Formats: sequence, structure tokens, C-alpha cells
Amino acid sequence: MELLAPVGSFASFEAALDEGADAVYVGAPELNARALSRDFTYTEIKAMIRQAAQTGVKFYIAMNSLLKEDEVARAVECLAYLEELKPDALIIQDLGLFYLAQKYFPGLDLHASTLMSVHNSLAVKQLVDQGFKRVVLPREMSIAEIGILFRKTGAELEVFIHGAMCFSYSGLCMFSSLHGGKSSLRGQCVQPCRRKYTWQKKKGRSSGRQSGGRGAGYLFSMNDLSGIQHLEELADAGVASLKIEGRLKSGEYVRKTVRAYRLMLDNLTTTPAARKKIVVEARRLLDEAMGRKRSSGFFLNSRPQQAITPHLSGNIGTMVGKVHSLDTVSLKGGKQFSVITVSLRHPVSVGDRLRLHNEKSGERTNFTLKSLKVGQRAATSGKAGQKVRITLQQKVPGRSVKMFQGSLFRVDVSTGRQDEKRSRERLLKPQIKKIAPDTNRVESILADLSGKSPLTQGRYVPHGVCSGKKMKTERLQWWVKVGSIRDMNIRLPVRPEKYVLPLGPENLEDGLRLFKKYNGFIVWSLPPIIMEENLGWYSRALATLEEKGYREFQSGHFSQSGMFSRFNEKQHTVSIYGNYTVNILNSPALEEMRELGFAGVQFSIETDGNNLDAALKNFNRMAGKVGGDKTFLVGLYVYGRPPLFTARLDDPAYNYGKRFVSPRGEEYVLSRNNDMTIARSVIPFDLLDNQKKLEKTGIDYLLVDLSDGNMKKNVSEFITHYSQKGKRSAGMSGNFSANLA
Repeated sequence: MELLAPVGSFASFEAALDEGADAVYVGAPELNARALSRDFTYTEIKAMIRQAAQTGVKFYIAMNSLLKEDEVARAVECLAYLEELKPDALIIQDLGLFYLAQKYFPGLDLHASTLMSVHNSLAVKQLVDQGFKRVVLPREMSIAEIGILFRKTGAELEVFIHGAMCFSYSGLCMFSSLHGGKSSLRGQCVQPCRRKYTWQKKKGRSSGRQSGGRGAGYLFSMNDLSGIQHLEELADAGVASLKIEGRLKSGEYVRKTVRAYRLMLDNLTTTPAARKKIVVEARRLLDEAMGRKRSSGFFLNSRPQQAITPHLSGNIGTMVGKVHSLDTVSLKGGKQFSVITVSLRHPVSVGDRLRLHNEKSGERTNFTLKSLKVGQRAATSGKAGQKVRITLQQKVPGRSVKMFQGSLFRVDVSTGRQDEKRSRERLLKPQIKKIAPDTNRVESILADLSGKSPLTQGRYVPHGVCSGKKMKTERLQWWVKVGSIRDMNIRLPVRPEKYVLPLGPENLEDGLRLFKKYNGFIVWSLPPIIMEENLGWYSRALATLEEKGYREFQSGHFSQSGMFSRFNEKQHTVSIYGNYTVNILNSPALEEMRELGFAGVQFSIETDGNNLDAALKNFNRMAGKVGGDKTFLVGLYVYGRPPLFTARLDDPAYNYGKRFVSPRGEEYVLSRNNDMTIARSVIPFDLLDNQKKLEKTGIDYLLVDLSDGNMKKNVSEFITHYSQKGKRSAGMSGNFSANLA
């Protein structure tokens, strides 16, 4: 098995090679899902590729961010650079990026990112058929499930073996984006899962499960994954690559973690007695790597017992002390900085990289230790047991420092920055010839995408006016998602063109019985996650519906179109629409969905208005140029309570049906449906005020989601929001009127 190490710095690159990694992965400049890390230049990447090749180490580049429309030109330029650099593979999640790479840069090998949420054999087969060389599986899969996928597909599979775990399935987390304006799918996650939440106090009789989970806690802060003792089982399951998470981690973390796993991999066949000593040494190395509390995640069980530790904050690093007090000092000119008094549990030194965690608000402040005092004496270090005063070169955010409760963590050692400088100097000491892509070719590709030639300054035109008449349906449609067929009879202030109905046993039975009444009105909806053991039921249900005469369906994952191949062979006309969970954010992605045979798709719920407008205009231009399908419908989710977290974890700490509250007083509800743990906001997502603006973009239909909770209450609230009359509850508009980060 390949041991794949993360590289976010020159020191971590050098450490990975020194300690025996078989492959490394870095982020593509500005277009990777760790946007908070420092980007390497193309010249630096070229130097790393050269050094990796000299030592027989493979080099992968993660270009796994979703692209906004105004980033398409930059993506084409980046792909042209990477074509020159010739990495061993490119890791992607965006279907638009896949479209660009396959059409214009077919020489680049592609790996499907874990952000594509590939969780069953159908999806693996689809990606392999499309040309992906490797599929990175989600962290939520057990070893047994991984083995089934390999046996059914024979595909090259990569799994995460160590590092941070998200609470939500990767690719399905909307929390950071809709409530913080920072998209996790674009590398900007503000980590709401790491915050401390409280269960709302009872108001009368409480519904939901009452066992455990009372009080406050870090309910969604997952412990780190560690599969150090499961390498043999993973090899037997057919895993090709073991991936260590951590492009934001220090060089010291990479060094210790790679050394630990290299030690274990090199001694898989040793004697039991020797193996026992090796495991002890490997665990010691991982303890020194400054990570979080560790667990085996989902490897052994779909309901792991040690996935979260609610009383622990989930910070990375070594907890070096508790903060007694925090003071704010003001200088002349108005500048302010903070001073903390800390009782040390572990030593610290000037130059250490530290993180201050506010345990009340959940906010974290990173800083480099510049100075400290032991008593009244300046010192370069502090020992365990001492009380020290540390001056930050910044003011800790927050309204008040009174009654501050916090902890201090060390996330890198004092030599880290010195090591980084030396590593960079060694890497770039041999003269590296700068690379440049073929600008004429880049301009030609951009002109081809825009359907215009020549193209002004070789740039893609993100806000160009679509030439000609609108190519799609003339009237803006309303689609309404409901929980059951009986809910379709409730009167609404809009006239639904279609009802989107979740496919489940009860709805299936009612749909077959009432076919004559509802045929032509129902779009049957599939969930974004269908585990392998449930594929058979969904396939049979779809076949039954199609034989009955239903022709319209909505897929939660783009690979689910493969479940309809038998219908197409019978020459039945089946229209498949993609849900917003397919994560479509740009015009090339829309074009890829059209070429895959979809009848339409909902645009990303994360989009801002300007991005939606630009993407639709460019897509219409593309479709007009190639004689695109005029019936391809693009929709947008405009009202409802979309899942913010979509997770597999079911834990005794969770009180389903009960509200939980953030440090800022925001209220959410946790539920458990179809083996998924779902978190939703109490206040609805609402873009109804933007109807006229949306009509101008050329959108085809607006989706209203009333499927979760009490239908009558949902309808009443929707009517109030739609009519803007009466006492209107609060709503959130996500990024639509802002700028998606």
C-alpha cells in the first residue's frame, strides 16, 4: 500500500521524503480545499516534483475546490501550468473542473476527491467509467464496506488513515457557508463542528430521546482518525493508498506521523512479540505529533463509540495550560493587544506557535510566542508548574475579557519557522527554470468556452450578456418538495409545476396506488447518501416506478443516473434532474451535467447572486454554440430548512428532536432519519424576496422545501414569508446577497 503524506510547507515536504512516504500531495495555487494554507508557487512546485521524482516518490496536486464562475479562466490557466509540470495525478471534486480537464487537458490523470462523497459501488464504477484513475473514499466507511466496494469494482481506492475528521460527510456540509459565509467546499471552513453547543432548556414537555446529551459540550467535534492498528485489514480490503490528513499541520506533525506509519507498514509480517513493541513505538510517535484525541473512526463499526468526546474542545496540539485571566492593554495611537496569565502544564519557549481557545465562544486565536514573563522577570521559556504572563501582538476578539475561560495549546515547536526557511533554501538551491503555459492555447480554450473569437485579452467573460433569445422555458416554474403524497393537497400561494417527493417505502406504496391521479406531477427524489446495502432496494423501487409509468426523478448524487441505464435501454423517456447536493457552481459543471444526460439540475445553494447570473449566461452561450438541449432546466432552492450537517454518526450524546444552541445564541435542531444525523437551522433559508432578480438570471424553476417537520406549520410560515404580510419570522439568505468566499 502507498503511504501518502500531506505537504503544506517546505519543512513538511522534506519531512515526508525523509521519513519514507511513497507519495505526497500539495494544494494547487488558490484552487484547493485548504485555502487557509500558504500556496506554493508553480516554480516551487516544479522544484518539489523534481526532488520527489529523484527519490521515487509520487507527487499529487489537490485542485479540489469548487470553482466560482469568475475563477474558470484561472482554472484553465492553472491546468495549463500543471500540464507542463506533469504531476502524477490531480485530485478534484468539481464537475466543471472535470469537464475542463477531460476536454482540454486529457493527459492529466485524475483522482476523485473525498469531497465527491463516493460511498457505494455505483458511484465508484461511474467515476472509473468517466476516466478517474483513483477514488478517494469518505472517512465514514468501515473496512468491511471498503472491501465490498473493491471486490465489486476492482477500482484503485484511497482511504484516509490518520488525521482530522469532519462531522458531516465531506461535500455535504453547508453549515460554514450558509451560517458563516465561508464555504467548506472552497477551503474556507470556519469549523462550526468544533464549537461548544448547549441543549436548549425544556419548555414544558420535551420530545426526543432523553438518554444522555444534557448540558453543554463539543457535540460535533470529532476525534482524530487513527488506523495505525488496522493496516493489515485495509490491505486485505484492497486499499491502494493510505492518506494522512494535514496540509495545515506542522512539519513536526508530518515527520512523526509518517515515521509511525512507515514503521508499521515495514513490519506487517514481523513476529507478534516484535509487533507489540513496534505498536508501542508508533503510538509514542503519534502522541508527539500534536494532534487531537484519537479513535479508529468508522473503520470497525458504523456506530463507533469513541468518535467524539463532548467535554474536550477538539483543538489540535498539546494543551500547555489553563488561562487564569485575560487583560487588554491600550497603547498610544489606539492600538490594543492582549495579555494572558497561564498556569503551565507543559513547557513553552519563545518561537512556539500557540493557539488560545475561548471556551465560552469557541473562538481561536493563533499567535507566535514572542515574549513571556515568569513573575516580573522576562524569560525565553516557561516550565511546567510555573505561572507565566504572555503578551500577544494582537487583541483577542470578543466583547468582554471579564470571566474569560480559555486554554492554551502548542501547535508547533519553536524550531518550526527556522526549519521552514532552511528547507526552502535547500529545495530551491539548484536553479529552477521558470515555467509558463502556452498563452495562445489558454486564450483559445477560453474563447472556445465563451463561444466568441477573438476573446478580449484572453479572458473568460463572466458577466457577458447572453446573445439571442432565452433558450429555455419562458415561464418561471415553482417546484415544491413535500414529505408525503397527502401533503400535495395543501393549498399554497404558488401554483406548483412539480412536487418533489422523497422515495421511501410509504411514498412508494402510495405513488403506485395513486398513479393515475398524480402522474406528471411527481419528481421522485433520491437522497445524496445511499449506502451499498440499500442500493438494491432503491434500484428495485425505481424499476417499479418506471414500469408503472413515472418518468421524472431527482438524483442526490450525479452517479445515481447509473441506476436508470436499464430504462434507457428499453427506450423509455426518463428525465433525471440533479439536486443541489451535486454541487454545481459554474457553467462548465452545468455543461458536464447536460452531457451526462441529465434533464436539469439545481444550482448550488451556496451561490451568490452575481455568480449565478454569470454562470447561467455563460452556460446559455455554451449551449447555443454547440446546439445544446433546450429543455435542460436549471433550478434553485429558495425556501426551506436544508441540512447543514449530513452525518453518519449516531451518538448517545444526541437528543434528537431537541434544539441545540451555538455560543452566539443561534438555534438548530438535530434529527435522525434514514440512518443519517441531520442538523437544521430553526430559522428558514429564504430567497423569496429575490424572485424578480432570479427571473432576470434565466433560472427555470424555484424550489420550495416543506418536507421537514410539521407540514401545516411549514406552510403557514411559508405563506407569511412569501406574502410578506403578518408577523414574519426571521430568515437567512446564505450568500446570495453577499460574496461567496
